[in-house]
Amino acid sequence: MKREFALVLETYNNNIAKVELQRSSSCDGCTLCNSGKPVVLRAFNKINASKGDSVVIEVDELKKGTNFFVYIIPLLCLIVGYFLGEYITKLSNIEHNLGPIFSFVLFFIYVIWGIQKLKKDNKIIANIIHKNEIVEDFYNK
Repeated sequence: MKREFALVLETYNNNIAKVELQRSSSCDGCTLCNSGKPVVLRAFNKINASKGDSVVIEVDELKKGTNFFVYIIPLLCLIVGYFLGEYITKLSNIEHNLGPIFSFVLFFIYVIWGIQKLKKDNKIIANIIHKNEIVEDFYNK
């Protein structure tokens, strides 16, 4: 787990908080922070941090198999769909090759399924572990 600094944007009754990650030097190798936009996450708020608090959070790193689902399976959908469409074209004696159509249909089915799964599995990947006393002390002086 990586430890990062964050700012609490909102808190909820069920010990959940919305936090914005502060960019640090460890963000250089991370794909999450490279977009240039602020990264906002939901985090478990077991320390009862308040809105506006600077906190330290632990962020779960992405699983290693993620690249397979993001890059390899869509490519396989395109390839398998093409050959499936070509096979059906030959079986049904259609003069136009249905390979590209089947390729994109299979690809879009996978994309729609992936989006639905992401919405359903919207997991909390961070824990607030403590307040950032250094920043708190700086502002209180």
